[in-house]
Amino acid sequence: MKTSALASLLALAALAAPARAQVEYSGYAKDFWQYSRDPIDGRPYNLDTARLRLTLDVNESIFQSHIDFDNQEAAGSYFRTDQYKLFGYNPPEPWLPMQHTVSTSSLNGYGIGAYRAWVGLKSDDAIARFGRQRIAWGTGKIWNPTDVLNPYQPTSVEPDERRGVDAFYARAGLGTVGQAEYVWAPNDAWPEHAMLGRLHGDASGWDWSLLGGKTAVSTASFIVGGDFAGNLLDGTLHGEWAWFSPQIRTPYWKAGLGYDYTVPDETRWRWLKDAAFVVEYFHAGNGVTNPAQYNFAPVIAGTEVTVAQNYFGATFSKDLHPLLKAQAVAIVNADDGSTFAAPTLTWNALNNLYLSASVQRFGGGLSTEFGRQPNLSVLTAQYYF
Repeated sequence: MKTSALASLLALAALAAPARAQVEYSGYAKDFWQYSRDPIDGRPYNLDTARLRLTLDVNESIFQSHIDFDNQEAAGSYFRTDQYKLFGYNPPEPWLPMQHTVSTSSLNGYGIGAYRAWVGLKSDDAIARFGRQRIAWGTGKIWNPTDVLNPYQPTSVEPDERRGVDAFYARAGLGTVGQAEYVWAPNDAWPEHAMLGRLHGDASGWDWSLLGGKTAVSTASFIVGGDFAGNLLDGTLHGEWAWFSPQIRTPYWKAGLGYDYTVPDETRWRWLKDAAFVVEYFHAGNGVTNPAQYNFAPVIAGTEVTVAQNYFGATFSKDLHPLLKAQAVAIVNADDGSTFAAPTLTWNALNNLYLSASVQRFGGGLSTEFGRQPNLSVLTAQYYF
């Protein structure tokens, strides 16, 4: 079933590019070097990853297609670590087999495949797509309690990489600003399917959404939730909530509340002019407060992003110069006191060439969530074309 679905998807994409169609090509070349230690035995390692991503967008009448195709090679002593032997290099495999590992050795690995790929139809007030795509639900900037399709790990080495989900997605307009959405994310067995619906609208200048449906946990698991965002005191207040009934355990809540603020031009603190801040609180009812009971298996599998119950987070970004940008994220596990901090400095060295340096700093006791993880240094070069 999966092979035939992939073949159909690629065949439609190929047929979507007649001579009169609007075709856009773009992409980037990226290399990022990491230095850290194996969290299992403490041995230092390095990992250099080179990626060439080619993007093709096709528009022909009501037909659309999109593909991000990756060529990626990784090399370094990471391939000799216990962490690699236990968990591998790539994230968990998605449903559609669009990626292929060509070769691996004790010091490198090479693979090709689609980071994202979908085909679809569009009209003035509706779209329908099938394939690997990013479905961005929720208003949170650090955590998204309602996003069960694309769980995002805020400690990720590449925070901009959000592969998405293999799914059928449809959206239709309702009135002036409202819309209705539907997602079916199939899998090999019914308990692993997800079917969700979402309504989005506006009331008195505040955006709101309500959602519900089956989640990929058990035969009858489901979620009910919603989100909101609106202006408050020259900033934006946003929040999300979700109630989960997985059937395999007692129901639980997840919720988040945050505030965005950009320092105005007329501030007396000129060095903070145009700086952007985000603060958030996140609660995960399926987490635990005792570090001895932490379950990291769902985090490694990509189905969860936290193990404890209560977290605080903040982000900061500011252009220090038209060509130089500073960013930082900080997270505190409020249950065990462990911390995560990741400052980044990005320099637009040449036209379309960006160089960045970042450090991921983990703090806390060895039994805590973040304290058990080693620090990480990352150097990145990325060229867009």
